[in-house]
Amino acid sequence: MATQYALIANNGEVQHVVSPGNDSDYVEGDLYNGLLAVAVAIDTDTQVLMETQYYVNNEWHSREPRQSVWQNWDGANWVFNEDGFAAHIRLVRNGLLSVCDWTQVADSPLTTAEKAGWVTYRQALRDVPEDYSSATSIDDVVWPTKP
Repeated sequence: MATQYALIANNGEVQHVVSPGNDSDYVEGDLYNGLLAVAVAIDTDTQVLMETQYYVNNEWHSREPRQSVWQNWDGANWVFNEDGFAAHIRLVRNGLLSVCDWTQVADSPLTTAEKAGWVTYRQALRDVPEDYSSATSIDDVVWPTKP
């Protein structure tokens, strides 16, 4: 058991590294759930392997580590996942909206002025996805302040 196996996706990215219980559990070059098994030394730093290497045409290549969770490997480069990031922004926004739904119900204990402040806040939340459509980091988003 001097070998472990990197399981490689079609784009060359290492998806998993496994240490088989028996040497015959994996065969180099075989596919396991659509992932190519490639033998790597047992002392390989799997974290470094997964972050800085990719496998194409039977060769290992170096790559820069991912700079954010919103990047996907396309087989040659890191590409910003615009749809995933936008969905995350909407998810956060929706959560912020839902925790203040109570401010808009007819029997809310708020005054008319207080309720109006929450209306403004909630509209600002609804505007966030469009207002920050070119953002590439959650740190770029300035969330409105609650009244």
